[in-house]
Amino acid sequence: MYETNVTTSNDERLYLATFEFVCGEYEQSFEKAFYARDEEDIENKIKEYLKNYYGEGNTSEVNENVYYYWNGEVAVKQNGWQEITDFEQLVNRLL
Repeated sequence: MYETNVTTSNDERLYLATFEFVCGEYEQSFEKAFYARDEEDIENKIKEYLKNYYGEGNTSEVNENVYYYWNGEVAVKQNGWQEITDFEQLVNRLL
């Protein structure tokens, strides 16, 4: 049987965050996994990820959970996250 524990040795848990990329009329959802200690930590990791999505210094504006880049031509919206308790849940979520 496969190991299904997704908690790290330093008690970080696995979270799957959902995003939406927007450029003009084009929209695409995507997801990214993060390890974090708690909800505050996952919020900070997501903010750091989005702040540097197009490289350091390319974020032009932040409106709550929407980050704008290249003078507003491109945006990424953070749509939430879910704690993943085992790898089967992760696989089912991604399929």
